[in-house]
Amino acid sequence: MSLSDVAEQVRRGEAFLVVPHLRPDVDALGSSLGLAAVLRALGKQASVFVPGKLPRSVAFLVSGASITTSVPAGVRFDATFVLDTATPDLVPAGLPEVDRRGPLIVLDHHAVHDDFGDLVVRDDAASATAELVVALARELGLSSLPAACATPLYAALAADTGGFRYPSTSASTLRLGAELLDAGAEAWPVAQQLFEVWPMPRLRLLAALIDGLETDFDGRLAWLRVSRALMREVGVDDDQVDGLVNYGRMLEGVEVSVLLWEWPAEAGAQATKLSLRSNGEVDVAQLARVFGGGGHRAAAGALAPLSMERTAARLRAELELVFRVSGP
Repeated sequence: MSLSDVAEQVRRGEAFLVVPHLRPDVDALGSSLGLAAVLRALGKQASVFVPGKLPRSVAFLVSGASITTSVPAGVRFDATFVLDTATPDLVPAGLPEVDRRGPLIVLDHHAVHDDFGDLVVRDDAASATAELVVALARELGLSSLPAACATPLYAALAADTGGFRYPSTSASTLRLGAELLDAGAEAWPVAQQLFEVWPMPRLRLLAALIDGLETDFDGRLAWLRVSRALMREVGVDDDQVDGLVNYGRMLEGVEVSVLLWEWPAEAGAQATKLSLRSNGEVDVAQLARVFGGGGHRAAAGALAPLSMERTAARLRAELELVFRVSGP
């Protein structure tokens, strides 16, 4: 499918539901809020559906923005957009029945994904799903971006490019960032929320992680581990663990950083969340797929129904093959 097909669906409709993935990150929620602003600028009705508690890391985006935690019974939509979502397992529960939600339109930029949806536009060359939202706005004939979409879309770009540092950052990404600043986004407040303004417990967690960092494969791999006991000790929740995997990649010589994160599970069961980061040489999305996850070449994740020890052992076996192929 193409953006022109999606644009035609928008032109024909009046009411739309916009949905980011479960536990939305900044690109997912920022793109959703940005798309809703674009739809409203076109005179359409748009509702952003985010059930449950928002992660702390994205809460700043909804200041002054409207989201709904439940879909009112009986409301009909001409289409439902699902943004930044690579697999149907990440679509939140609570969507309206098929006859009330309209066609499912997926806008996404993940390289590893499961095909779902009635209209699907994926571009793994895009630095963030926010780029697809802007492309759709242009396809719909908006000559300038509405002010209401500027901050959420700029934040989405900044977050998924690591502050415009990652290889996915292109000249067009930077031009789009400048356009969003012209439309009303402010770079410093966004950067503060994304990369600074940490609560003390999160700094204590980082200190503990760095203290326990281990290397493997002659320094090409960094291991970081977070147990529930450590989280209780320093006083953090799961949201504050997100992103800390990047610190392992900062170590000179490290090609892949792995964060193993003990995840809540039903009584008698065990689960481990994996966060994977690469300097670009190793495709960590393929490693994540071994555990049923996915993502991008340089950033991926998964949730394994295993203990941290068993997850580490299985991942290490996969990495032995990867490093053997890539050479010293």
